[in-house]
Amino acid sequence: MIEWRDERNRDHSSDLFATFAALARGEAWSFPALRPHQREPWHAFTVQLAALALIRSGLDALPDSEAAWRDLLIGLTPDHPGGEAWELVVEDWSKPALLQPPIVAATDRAAYKNRLATPDALDMLVTAKNHDVKPERMIGASDQDWLFALVTLQTTEGFLGAGNYGVSRMNGGFASRMTLGVRPGGGAAPAFRRDVLRLVEDARARPDRRGGTALLWTVPWDGTASLNYGELDELYVEVCRRVRLQRTMAGAIEACTAGSKCARVAAADLKGITRDPWAPVKADGSSSHTPTGAGFGYRQMATLLDPAKIVRPLLAEPRETDEREGLSIVAAALVRGQGKTEGLHRRHVRVSRWETIGAYEEAPLDRIGAVAGERAREAGEAGKRLRRALISLVQGGPDKARFDDDPARKKTDRWLDRFDHVVDAEFFDAPFWAEAAGDAGNHRLAWRARLRAIAGEVFEDAADAAPRTEVRRIRARARARSFLDGQMGKWMNEVQHAE
Repeated sequence: MIEWRDERNRDHSSDLFATFAALARGEAWSFPALRPHQREPWHAFTVQLAALALIRSGLDALPDSEAAWRDLLIGLTPDHPGGEAWELVVEDWSKPALLQPPIVAATDRAAYKNRLATPDALDMLVTAKNHDVKPERMIGASDQDWLFALVTLQTTEGFLGAGNYGVSRMNGGFASRMTLGVRPGGGAAPAFRRDVLRLVEDARARPDRRGGTALLWTVPWDGTASLNYGELDELYVEVCRRVRLQRTMAGAIEACTAGSKCARVAAADLKGITRDPWAPVKADGSSSHTPTGAGFGYRQMATLLDPAKIVRPLLAEPRETDEREGLSIVAAALVRGQGKTEGLHRRHVRVSRWETIGAYEEAPLDRIGAVAGERAREAGEAGKRLRRALISLVQGGPDKARFDDDPARKKTDRWLDRFDHVVDAEFFDAPFWAEAAGDAGNHRLAWRARLRAIAGEVFEDAADAAPRTEVRRIRARARARSFLDGQMGKWMNEVQHAE
């Protein structure tokens, strides 16, 4: 059973089909058993399945009954009308189980030698040291814990050594499958309904839409053959690992895994450009965008919203039917590295003044991106001036500071990080939305004034933290501060009289 919580914070539990019905009715607002890194994979999984079911059945509206969803989802697996493809544990491995492809021959079962006793051992998190997230701690896990781990592994995992290939919907084995989307206010259900209906609407509007195999776990796999990307439905739900769940003598679930000699989908040349409705693509069309361990700070958000750099995915574009109140831009990814995890990053940018911004001829997110890009460039300029002043401070306030002094630059890094942290917290503030909405005023001057103030505060903190054992530190502080004020003053004068 899958546990979910409604808008009034009441707990419920239901099977998979009834859970889809609860999402469609707008009742399932959250899934308390989901771990933080599993939220986006679960959202994508449910949305893709629901959209595929509606598209193939010719429906444009979301049904609200468990029976209807049972028929729709089982209808996606016509070769398995008994519904075993939707069961978590199926004893006959020649048949598919949920997110678990069937074996090709009975002898293939011997290859599943690895035994995993907990779902977090199956999950995709990689921790280099046993102090971040403890591995294999979910003893006595429920079926839903295994389901969420399976969804995350099979739809978002990357390369992890020989025989362990990753998903096709990202740019290479060490990349990440990220989410960039527009979300309505509220919880899981409103986001589910919005994204499903948008995908169905898009499918109806495109006669060239490609169909094909949709649920890759229904196709037998012995680990030696890849599926051709061109033969897959655009919304295909993939599996990247050979996994089967089984019951132990005590009635608990354990996972049996086997390696493979190739990736499940032959799509390496596509570099992540697979029509994933949440995946941003580089504007030059070279690959999908791969986030870094820096996460989604203001610079990264400005890049994602810049049409000159990024082609936004379908579900990151507003719809006319979107609710204007509570709308957010969401960016999320569990960033992967070579044999490690570089952090779970997620950012919600609550959109303000939507109606006014949408009145312009350019797309609303293009306008928001233009303001974000200009603000990010201004913050970069302010940061350069702050760094020069800090280098002068570190060097003792010389007549002419040496800005190519690498040791001095390294000493200033933490203060630049603090500057960026403060800027990031204020970046999407009320003046940002006033500028995006076209309100009168010299917005560049006001933003530069705020950046100058932040830089001054960070400088003073850095100066207070500097060693105080030498008299010349007083001189160094004074000269470095004078340098900062002079640099900032000239910079402010550039826009002092701008309209």
